[in-house]
Amino acid sequence: MIGLGITILALAIPAIIRPESLHKESLRNRNRRLEELRNGAPERYFEEQRELEAYRPRFDPSSRTIRALGFVGVTLGVLSLFQGISQ
Repeated sequence: MIGLGITILALAIPAIIRPESLHKESLRNRNRRLEELRNGAPERYFEEQRELEAYRPRFDPSSRTIRALGFVGVTLGVLSLFQGISQ
């Protein structure tokens, strides 16, 4: 349980400190792939470029949502640590 708590904390703290880096990741990936397609890269599936231009990324949460999930993770991590220590 102690190892699980430490792992959860290690994953949750960056979400609280710098949520914008996680928020922009999917948008950066989308823009990078769109640029590759515009430069002549082959499409991985039918109308990939049209889809990227027309729709937002599927997973594009706000910084506030990421920060809230980080706080939930910290809570779970601390609870796991205390349960591991108390056993």
